[in-house]
Amino acid sequence: MLRTLMCARSGLTTAVKLFRPQQSIQPAHSKTIPPTFSLVRHYANLPSSKQSPKSASEEEKAKDDLDKKRKILELEMEVMRQEGRKVPTPAKIKESNWEHLLGLESRNQRRHYYLYLWNIEMAKESQRVKKEQRKLEVAKRREELDLANADNDHIIYGLFHNTMFLRIYDSTMDHFHNNKLVQAMRFGQNLVFDCSYDSYMNEKEMRNTAKQLMLCFGINRLHNEPFNVHHCNADFRSSTMVSLRKHLAQMDEPAFPINVTERSYLDLFPKERLVYLTPHCKNDLNEFSPDDVYIVGAMVDKSSQEAISLGKAKKLGLRMARLPLDRYFQFKSGKSLTLDQMLLILLELKGSNDFERALEHVPKRKIVPVDEQQQEQEQRFRERKQMGKFKFSAGSFHSERKFKKRY
Repeated sequence: MLRTLMCARSGLTTAVKLFRPQQSIQPAHSKTIPPTFSLVRHYANLPSSKQSPKSASEEEKAKDDLDKKRKILELEMEVMRQEGRKVPTPAKIKESNWEHLLGLESRNQRRHYYLYLWNIEMAKESQRVKKEQRKLEVAKRREELDLANADNDHIIYGLFHNTMFLRIYDSTMDHFHNNKLVQAMRFGQNLVFDCSYDSYMNEKEMRNTAKQLMLCFGINRLHNEPFNVHHCNADFRSSTMVSLRKHLAQMDEPAFPINVTERSYLDLFPKERLVYLTPHCKNDLNEFSPDDVYIVGAMVDKSSQEAISLGKAKKLGLRMARLPLDRYFQFKSGKSLTLDQMLLILLELKGSNDFERALEHVPKRKIVPVDEQQQEQEQRFRERKQMGKFKFSAGSFHSERKFKKRY
């Protein structure tokens, strides 16, 4: 049995290597063309935007190769399951996960992704079992209540019986919150998320950006006075918009209250009303103006801390501002805030125009507490006082040397 598994593993490794794209080998006498200089930033894990069109035969051949590789991966998962490893069920893997899985080259990467998919499958199975148990408990409780009240001919009030209150369903609350967003589209203050930074982020950062945009939609939706949020400069083929569409499945419906457009904010609003919020500028936002349209860059910049939003605002000639964080806090680490934290701060400023209350949404883990600041100041004062004991003037030192020479 062990020999059979080892032979199958070696055969799978050889088969997967055969389907990897091979580099074209140029002859020695051919001249290499020097690469042209480009100012566009490229990433190795981003899809290339310049792709040559494929013929129908090439597409069919590529599809057949992917089907063969998919069968090989299914066989690999079966072998790993026989070895006792945690792998998902191939029939339950989504097409998007298959696309990512087929793009992985090394066996170690696939093994980690198998474990990730297995954890998701087990979590869904656990939720399904708990849901069935809750249904059985509710049915059992209803039967017990019916048996207890079988001999009672009077009207019974309570759960599963008559009541004077109307039940509020989740769909009713959804309609209520969506109506607030519709009212904000007509009468609310505008807020812009600039979604033009996809070329500066890798795949993971774009997915994280989409998750933060989804959280922003939920926070704004639950607020009593929400913003009229515009997602401008959106590329619907990018990973950010594809991931956002997964989080908000109704985003493409006409009646869904969300503004996503490929147009620029310069085409939607007057230029004199636009204010770009960037942490790299030197102008503090001293007062929140309800007449201005604030722009927040939809970007997760964990891999690079370049002042990209500052350069874009300067190039477009827009007003710039930053939150006065240094005036209220002493930071332990970086001052970068997520999109949902920025939205919470702006919602509080819109309602109260109080920066102390608004900046309470800054995470506590990033700032130094007041007690530690006082202890640090007292420590510096003691050190300064201790160093003051050893100070002496130059005149007293020279006079002491002259006195010693006389004797």
